[in-house]
Amino acid sequence: MNKDYNANSQPQKSAVDLTTPYIHEAIDLLDVALSSNPIIIADFGSAHGANSIVAMKLMIQLLKETKKIQDDKSILVVHNDLPTNDWKTLFNLLEKDKSYHAVASGRSFYEQCFPPETLTCGFSSTSLHWLTKKPCNITNYCAINSTNNTTEREAFQQQAKLDLASFFEHRSRELAPNGVLVLNIPCMNADGSVGFDIGLKTLYESAKDVGLTEQELLDYSIPVYYRSFQECIDPELFDRCSLKLVKAEFHEFEMEASIQYKNGQLSRNQYAKMTTLIMRSWSEPLLKQTLEASGRSNDEIGKILTQFWIIYEQKFNNDPCPLSAYFYYTFLICKKTCA
Repeated sequence: MNKDYNANSQPQKSAVDLTTPYIHEAIDLLDVALSSNPIIIADFGSAHGANSIVAMKLMIQLLKETKKIQDDKSILVVHNDLPTNDWKTLFNLLEKDKSYHAVASGRSFYEQCFPPETLTCGFSSTSLHWLTKKPCNITNYCAINSTNNTTEREAFQQQAKLDLASFFEHRSRELAPNGVLVLNIPCMNADGSVGFDIGLKTLYESAKDVGLTEQELLDYSIPVYYRSFQECIDPELFDRCSLKLVKAEFHEFEMEASIQYKNGQLSRNQYAKMTTLIMRSWSEPLLKQTLEASGRSNDEIGKILTQFWIIYEQKFNNDPCPLSAYFYYTFLICKKTCA
């Protein structure tokens, strides 16, 4: 994520807001007067913290309001993300907030992050479309959901299946009996659209126009896969992991900037600029890594990145296609069953 991710993660904040009723329902599933001390709740994929803190505070509030914890019980929040995450920004936010006790887990959520049967509540929002690796490079696009190449698409689909299985297997080991998971997984719709297809395709077009080499264009393959609703639900996997699927629902959400643009509250230029900032906040590090791997100098990389986003904004602003931007999510609530 880019250094200004928190300031430009409005869609991710909206996704957390959409998850609120599922958090309520999951907390209601917990046994009254939880016995473990401390109660451990975790956000898998916390990024720079602004949206993660909102979700964790809601969970804590509901645990207290519903009397699920006794007065003498304490709560520990664990913010989880990769070691390369901008932990300093997250820690600064926690220091300002000071409303709960928190620690960080700097490892992939596709690994085990907690001792067995210690986790009471697990949460993840807009993170599980990221894969452990790109199984292959993508030709003519930088995002797999944009391509019609069957071989490449199947490779990403298989990697996504393996990664999701790994996520559930590790969470199953970590969850205490009757512990809960609340997940919000970015998806594609029934037509195969991810909702902001133009935005993803414009990334690749801008990379070509800014002068990336043929090899750099191949290497600029983003390790994300937007699953279908059906791909998020694997009854055999849940049964193997002793997880009861309590709820699974699919929702679509239109980006606030898109609504404002259609309502005349934003000009075309303003909408293009806002969208560019949102896309830049999460995707620029991947482009930078590609340029670094090809041996570009820091000065050259800086110039390319600056020009890249100028081109991106211009392309998005001038695109003749409708510029509505949607996000599709699968919401899951799972409960760990007793052995």
